[in-house]
Amino acid sequence: MLTLKGLIPYINRVILSSLEVDQLELDELVLKHCLINAIKYKGKADSKSTLGAIIQSDPKAIKPLIAEIRPMIDITIKQVNAMNLDQQKESLLEIDPQSLPSQEKKKKEVKIELPNLDRFKNVALRLAPYPSGPLHIGNSRMVVLNDYLAKKYNGNLYLVFDDTIGSKTKIIDPSAYDSIPEGLTLLDVKVHKTYYKSDRLQLFYDYCVKILEKGRAYVCDCDGSLWRTKYKVKQIECPCRILSKEDNLARWEKMLDGTYPEQGAVVRLKTGMDTPDPAIRDPVMLRISEREHPRVGSKYRVWPLLEFSWGIDDHELRISHIIRGKDLRKEGVLEEKIWDIFNWKKPSINLYGRMKLKDLQLSKSKAAQKIRSGEYEGWTDPRTWTLQSLERRGIQAEAIKKSLLAIGMNPVDVTFSPDQIYSVNRKLIDSQADRYFLTINPVVCTIKNTPTDVPSATPCIHPEFPERGTRLIDISVKHNEIQVNLPYDDIKSVKKGTLFRLKDLMNVTVTSKTKKEITAVYHSLDVKTARDGKASMIQWTPIQTGVPTAILTTNGTYLNGIAEPDLLKAQPGSIIQFERFAFCRVEAVNTSAKLIWTHQ
Repeated sequence: MLTLKGLIPYINRVILSSLEVDQLELDELVLKHCLINAIKYKGKADSKSTLGAIIQSDPKAIKPLIAEIRPMIDITIKQVNAMNLDQQKESLLEIDPQSLPSQEKKKKEVKIELPNLDRFKNVALRLAPYPSGPLHIGNSRMVVLNDYLAKKYNGNLYLVFDDTIGSKTKIIDPSAYDSIPEGLTLLDVKVHKTYYKSDRLQLFYDYCVKILEKGRAYVCDCDGSLWRTKYKVKQIECPCRILSKEDNLARWEKMLDGTYPEQGAVVRLKTGMDTPDPAIRDPVMLRISEREHPRVGSKYRVWPLLEFSWGIDDHELRISHIIRGKDLRKEGVLEEKIWDIFNWKKPSINLYGRMKLKDLQLSKSKAAQKIRSGEYEGWTDPRTWTLQSLERRGIQAEAIKKSLLAIGMNPVDVTFSPDQIYSVNRKLIDSQADRYFLTINPVVCTIKNTPTDVPSATPCIHPEFPERGTRLIDISVKHNEIQVNLPYDDIKSVKKGTLFRLKDLMNVTVTSKTKKEITAVYHSLDVKTARDGKASMIQWTPIQTGVPTAILTTNGTYLNGIAEPDLLKAQPGSIIQFERFAFCRVEAVNTSAKLIWTHQ
């Protein structure tokens, strides 16, 4: 059967060589849509409609590449159409199960395994967060996969803060040195040792000197923009590239001692100016930055880029397997070139696809700005989607891990919906969550002709566990009348003469209605009458003893309502369910209550 690996060699790899795009990602995108189109049209894909679907997937990125993508589609369709329909379905199931029509999907166990185990005596993995803030749901995939594999193979897992100097827009947040380990603890991730790149600068300097002495790198003082336009694009060597070892070492000392200003010089790795991929042509490995570092101050002024520091540290820390997103494919290529220089044993690099978060736009830098401005409460604000904010909402660590592991390490991009976490979390918390009534945007309902002996409501604390007892929602009948709060959304369509049931209390009939108030008359007590009359079941709260309640939602706004009096018995930190509304986590209770939305 032709699969992803079988098809990619057929793709023309020359047609995109002059563009700075991810070749593998385009191959996968074209293959996926050719398969989808073939399955849709009973085994025969059509190039025109396939191109349309590819453009629609990301118009801004794809439209400039249409001329280059057309021949890729034609070549791939020939291979796809050579398969039978079952083979096409199996191939699509392998590379992107979510794209297969629902009736064709088969439950398939997601296997997460490490390859090349025979090459290594011990398994050693690493987490490499940049400390710009706490870990959020997007970062957590890397954490969960590495933790799972370390435990599966009884290996070591290292936390290595990738705290090189960053940039003007990518700033280190000192609090992240604490919040990141805190997030790992929330996920029950065991780290065997912690390292800081900022403590390892001298090690990187020593290796830089060795590479310069070997003639495999050079110090370039060309203007950066000029180098890109004059040399990189035209694939021409700049004058700095042919300097002697002695000249390069002298320039290196000038980078260290302050002779060169910021942007005055960089160290470039000699990868070849004729390399087809422009991103690989003599890339910068170290650069000058005068910015003060939160851990080491101004002790160092030359800082390594990610690929250089990891090219060294993956060897020094004896890392066996690197598990990370395919957006770091280029970095892996450059690391391998560094390993080749020293003839080092190469770790196994394993890339997984990008995870697009449905309906979420996550940016730590933007979140940090909003925290500083006061728009966000802090990193536990639900809009940040940090692990701390998810814990605050009552999202269980097990739900996060299970839903992320269900994606696996597939190299194909996936769309991840928060609903996938909610589905797992709901199963974990449902049995423990006590139930309560809540009326959002309450409307007062006066019920006349109410018998004085109408019993108070005693709904179950949890309907599936009657042994846990009941709540008491007392009512006060005065002059054969009671008043209750009803949720606006539940009664906005109710008309005069409508029969409905106050859940666990009584049946009533509407006699009049305005925007702010409803009047009704007592009808009966038994629930069978309501069911026979197909009456709506509406929850309610008492006027006199109802609890003013505010719920912080995931968009940062508050929903306000009145809850039943027993809510005051709930413990801060507990997860409850407001019936027919949502699960919430209790934050504070006194004479009123504050909660945070978990999910429906």
